Amino acid sequence: MDANPTAPYRTAAARARAIADVARDSFGPTPGTVRTLGDIARHLTAAADAFDAYEPLTIPGLTGSDMPTDAAGELWVVEELAFGTPATRIPADVTEYVTAPITGRSLPFPDPLNPITTRYATEEAEIRAALEQLHDDTARADKDIDGWMRDVLEVWKKHMRLAPMVYVDNTRPRHQS
Repeated sequence: MDANPTAPYRTAAARARAIADVARDSFGPTPGTVRTLGDIARHLTAAADAFDAYEPLTIPGLTGSDMPTDAAGELWVVEELAFGTPATRIPADVTEYVTAPITGRSLPFPDPLNPITTRYATEEAEIRAALEQLHDDTARADKDIDGWMRDVLEVWKKHMRLAPMVYVDNTRPRHQS
C-alpha cells in the first residue's frame, strides 16, 4: 500500500490549479471565449479543492483508485466547456492530466492530423515529439507541476492551432502534373 494514500490526490489538485492558472492567464478571440476560460478556471479550482479535501479509502488489501464525486463532476464540466469552445485552446482531454496520478492511466495524446504537405507533417512531428518528451519527463512532472503543466498546455495549443490549417491544406484541390 502507498505510504501516503493522499499523495495522488494532492498531485491531482496541484495539476488542476496549474491548468486553472493557465486558463485565467489566457485570452480568446471573443468575450464569450474569455468567459468560458474563466468558467474552466473556476471549475478546475473547485475540483482542486475537492481533491485537497478528499480522504481516500485505505482498506488493507483493497487496491484501486477512488475518485471524489465532487471533483469528477467539476472535471466533467471542464471537458464539456473545452470541447464546446475550441477557441479556448484548452483541450477537452486536459482533465486526464489531472486524474492520471489517481487512475494510473496514460496521459492523453492528440489524434494524428495526417498532413499531406511536408511543412505541416514536419510541424506535427515536432509537436508530437515535444509532447512525448514532456510525458516522459516524470521527474519534472512531479517536482515542477506548474511549469510542466504550462509547457504541456503550450504544446497542445500549438497542435490545436495547427489542426485547422492541416484540415484546409488537406482538403484543397491538388493539381496533377
